Amino acid sequence: MEYSITITENDYQKLLSHLFVDRIKERAAYLLCRFAVSESEIRLLVREVIPVINEDIIESSFTHMSIKSASYVKTIKRARDSKHSFIFVHSHPSGSINHSTQDDMEERNFFHTVYKRVEGVPVHASLVISDSDKPIARVWLNNGTNSPVSVIRVIGDRFHFFSNNNEANPYPHFFDRQIRIFGEEMQKTLKKLKIGIVGLGGTGSAVAEQLIRLGVGTLYIFDPEIFDTTNVNRVYGSSVSDGGKNKTEIIERLANQIGLGTIIKTFNKSISHSSTINELKKCDIVFGCTDDHWGRSILCRLAIYYYIPIFDMGVKINSKDSLITSIQGRTTVLLPNHACLLCRDQINPKMISSESLEATNPIEAKKKRKEGYLPELPDTAPSVIPFTTMVASTSVIEFLHRMTGLLGDTRKTNEVIHLFDQARIGKNSRESKEECFCGNSKLFGLGDVNPFLDITWRNEN
Repeated sequence: MEYSITITENDYQKLLSHLFVDRIKERAAYLLCRFAVSESEIRLLVREVIPVINEDIIESSFTHMSIKSASYVKTIKRARDSKHSFIFVHSHPSGSINHSTQDDMEERNFFHTVYKRVEGVPVHASLVISDSDKPIARVWLNNGTNSPVSVIRVIGDRFHFFSNNNEANPYPHFFDRQIRIFGEEMQKTLKKLKIGIVGLGGTGSAVAEQLIRLGVGTLYIFDPEIFDTTNVNRVYGSSVSDGGKNKTEIIERLANQIGLGTIIKTFNKSISHSSTINELKKCDIVFGCTDDHWGRSILCRLAIYYYIPIFDMGVKINSKDSLITSIQGRTTVLLPNHACLLCRDQINPKMISSESLEATNPIEAKKKRKEGYLPELPDTAPSVIPFTTMVASTSVIEFLHRMTGLLGDTRKTNEVIHLFDQARIGKNSRESKEECFCGNSKLFGLGDVNPFLDITWRNEN
């Protein structure tokens, strides 16, 4: 079992500001977390940072600290009442990266007490920070042993993935030019990432090709559709002989042909099944390349509940009498406090209802459309490969920017719009609408709930 911690950039900066207000003595804080549990990983999702105030510190020095019991007992009670995991954090101003021998002794007894008082949560943890880019964490298990946290994710205007596994393996020479730009650490991070791609059409297949060639370690690819040869002019990796194959099979073959070692996990089922979307919560990043309102609405919730950044994209071509009137492309980054697709009117509730009812009860859907209660589903939209490729590339560039800052420190946009017919590119950064769920902090990092994502799901058959 692997363990990880995910925290928003705002909360991480709040934590660092408290811990390193000076470098004179150790300071501490508590984190309350929800969780995401799968068969291979337990993720702790930080929802609240609680600084330990000076009045609750008995003594503190450059290498030692003692805290009044009333301080942590109160927070442990909150964790118990709200079914949250508890993380104890303290700084090492001396620069010592790892937990000390004293930490080992004191934390074993401390977390024994935590487990006695807080039940119904998978794990609790401790975190030591010696510098902003050197957080080290471990979980304490109920049997008194501990296990390292494999990665700490910081998600916001920039993405940071702090790993405790600093492998020294040399990289193949074909990554040399990329490493010259981003450095070896970035290449190591790419190799460790698990990235989901929902939809493998014009944009999704182009995203897959680029992520494979960048050296991403694992791709989770989702598409229930069978390949139609009419799409050969826009789907990367396809050929006229692929008719009747699963789209996921084509991308898996593409990865094997490229030969850079990317692991492909295929899912030939819609993300409107809870069993399928449950696989997406294992990812670090997700690219949304589906063109339906229902699927996009689900991805919006995934970003909020699990702190998983979603790069959603779309291309819209309007024409009349075989003449193009407008061509627009869009990449939108979905995260807590970012305006979601509902806020932006990119998806609407009536279309979500129409699509979901069509999938679960087509007879009833037909009846409601006839009565005027549901809108008609759109026909297959036109698509041309240069435009879908441009939007896919923009999404990958935005991802790389969040990882490296390549577009500059002042670039904090969460949507890029291509107006191809006008030769213009627009950018914006909108916050959530007050009434929308994406701005409801009670849902941020809520993780595993029943029902999943607080949604009523379709039958699995």
